Amino acid sequence: MKVLFLKDVRPTARAGEIKEVKNGFARNYLIPQKMAVLATSHEIARAEGLRKAAAEHRRAEAAEWRGIIEKIKETPMKIIVRTGPTGRLYGSVTTAMIAAEIETAAGREVDRRSIRIPAPIRTLGKYSIPVQFADEVESKLDILVEPDADSIGRIEQARRAREEAAAADPTFDEALEEGDESEDEGNE
Repeated sequence: MKVLFLKDVRPTARAGEIKEVKNGFARNYLIPQKMAVLATSHEIARAEGLRKAAAEHRRAEAAEWRGIIEKIKETPMKIIVRTGPTGRLYGSVTTAMIAAEIETAAGREVDRRSIRIPAPIRTLGKYSIPVQFADEVESKLDILVEPDADSIGRIEQARRAREEAAAADPTFDEALEEGDESEDEGNE
């Protein structure tokens, strides 16, 4: 079925384009959501005006995002997570978590699918994540993954336990020296 797209539907089409789509997709999703209409001769004549309006809308949106990006890049975004005693996360940082932080900082909605995490984030630290805010507007944002208050207590407790265990247990070299001394005493 040929339809004329009234809105950008990523990645299928942009507003003003005429494309052939599956009948069910058009009848059940695109047309009821008012994202597309049947491509009749009257609607095709409307297409040029839609293309111009959509292109202008994309330019304005891109300019607006560039301004927002400059503002939010000044400080890294903090994501507070729950961790185990080693500082490893229970699960991982998701694109939805990052999108929520960006929305809070930017004051605008961000599609979580536009965030591309190169590898799963499962440890604390600072990460640089590429985000595509609009067509031709992409930037890397610094994300700071920090533990929550309960996790800080567990990490500190585990660190103290390791230090106490290291102080109580002799190192390998110390154990060898003690072994040599006891052998010397036994030979006398």
